[in-house]
Amino acid sequence: MISEKQLAEHFDSFWQQHFPLLNPTFIRQLNSEKERLVGTDGQPVLPVKMGKDVDRFDLVAELAFEMAQERYRVRPAGVPDEAKACLRALKRMAAILGLPQIPKPSHAEVAEANALLGVYEVFFATVATSGDIFFRPRIKGAGVLDEMEADFCSSSTLFEVKAVNRNLQSGDLRQVVCYLVAGLGSHQFAWTDYCIFNPRLSIYHSGKIEELLTYVSGRTSHDCIADVLDALMEREQPLESRF
Repeated sequence: MISEKQLAEHFDSFWQQHFPLLNPTFIRQLNSEKERLVGTDGQPVLPVKMGKDVDRFDLVAELAFEMAQERYRVRPAGVPDEAKACLRALKRMAAILGLPQIPKPSHAEVAEANALLGVYEVFFATVATSGDIFFRPRIKGAGVLDEMEADFCSSSTLFEVKAVNRNLQSGDLRQVVCYLVAGLGSHQFAWTDYCIFNPRLSIYHSGKIEELLTYVSGRTSHDCIADVLDALMEREQPLESRF
């Protein structure tokens, strides 16, 4: 079994075969079409600078995500349990690093996480407004592709978070495509839209799933999903073996 990150980062022949137009030219086009987050006051939301006193930007991103989840859970007037959110972030990062535990966030890390949290709140108030949001939805695996966990979704839209200080890359979109193919192919979800949100840069990319899959695969989204699932299900795996 392989994870969606392994599939997204490697197995280039698989991607070239099934998604020939998911290439650098298309990624440049997506980056040129990014949308700036705008607040309810009509003013653009500024990017969150990377602090000089912050070393663990991955922890900052995880802490901001957990705090955003906690805030959303108790909206509109409840009191979020920030200590619980912090504990979840620490446990998650420790597991990713393969450590029993990691040090608590510094004051600088908490301050930067709060700055990112402010961007999340604008995003939920202005962009992710259609229906209830479900955080960390589990997506069934398909063939050699293991079960996955997305960031959040509504009944109609899959949202992926990339809290990084860079433009969208092909691996980011490949990962989203894994979620879409598995989630829609299994009929576990009925998404029609996707959105890739970067709270660090205060930007997002959004569109129709049908249009995305049709363009990058060169065939209908229905045929694309069916073909990819067939490839993932084959016992004699058509993916070059690297693991």
